[in-house]
Amino acid sequence: MTRILLASTALIALAGAAAAEGHTGISFTGTASLGFNDDTTGNNVAVSAGDNNVGFYSDLDIVAGFAAELDNGLMAAASLNLDNLGDASTDGTEDGFDYTLSLTSETAGMYYGDTSFAAQNVWASAGDMEADGFSEADGEVVLRGEAAFGGVSTQISYALADSADVKNTGDQLEQLSIGMSADFGGVNVVAAYQEAFSLAADGTAYNTANGDITDADIFGLSVGTSFGGADIRLAYAENSTAGTDSTGIKVAYPLGPVTATAYFVAESAGGDNYGVNLAYENGPVAVALDYQDDQGVTKIGLEGSYDVGNGITAYAGYLTQDAAEDRFYVAGSYDLGSGAELLISYADDSDDIDEDEIGAGDYQRGTTVEVSFDF
Repeated sequence: MTRILLASTALIALAGAAAAEGHTGISFTGTASLGFNDDTTGNNVAVSAGDNNVGFYSDLDIVAGFAAELDNGLMAAASLNLDNLGDASTDGTEDGFDYTLSLTSETAGMYYGDTSFAAQNVWASAGDMEADGFSEADGEVVLRGEAAFGGVSTQISYALADSADVKNTGDQLEQLSIGMSADFGGVNVVAAYQEAFSLAADGTAYNTANGDITDADIFGLSVGTSFGGADIRLAYAENSTAGTDSTGIKVAYPLGPVTATAYFVAESAGGDNYGVNLAYENGPVAVALDYQDDQGVTKIGLEGSYDVGNGITAYAGYLTQDAAEDRFYVAGSYDLGSGAELLISYADDSDDIDEDEIGAGDYQRGTTVEVSFDF
């Protein structure tokens, strides 16, 4: 309730400012989908509530945007995102909303609500680094400021409430997060830091149940440049809470219609990580071959698409990893025009590795027929 009242108060205040100036922008956008999926058990793997659609399902997301240019040159804006306005009895999801309030100028901005953490926004890794697990906002209430001076941009953020409102004290700032990015000629330098959470006065820990929050002190430094047609990035990350660090290098080089990307990360704990990706794109054909060794686990993926023409595109993929059954999918989409699309797919993931988000297209297990609309 506190969050709802705060959001409503801020929207009213912004509306007042807009009326005073007279330069008001209001927009409504959204997506809708209606589909059917025949997989009720996740290929004999137990499925938790909200993990997959069962039978007929629907979804409706609406985003309302409000903007006003103030007479001092600042831009006040607000957005309200109404999520999952579908049939909760069939898809297992809950209706909800997120909001963002902002006040910006050409060189600075302040954001409140459903916005990213500073380190999350800025950090650039060099491959699969175990120690760079900066928190990613997912339902938290975040306060973030940013400013740019010349070629240097800086962001700073705090968490005001967790995704379950377990710890919402109003004026308590949690997990300081800082991100800085600077360009010096052809060199980009990125630095990021976040601190661990503290306990509330009653000893309550911050809720990290959504899986996107890391309760740890983490520091990262990353440098990227281009040389001889190749994009090169070096990065170092340290999780001082866990006592681990990662040092990585990533190189991407175009070879005609193929872009080759390779990385190697030396890890202080566990095995080193390395991988190679070959991405081919020429005319209607796109194919990607990906190989990774992630902490000693080999992962291989081969995925591709073919633009048949007349709005029809075909997709297929095969993915495998150690100690797990192979996954695969075939799919086709048809552009119905005016933002509408028909999708038909079949995907198999017997060990529930991808949790109903199989392959690059995030396909559901089993057979799916879905019509989606953008408006």
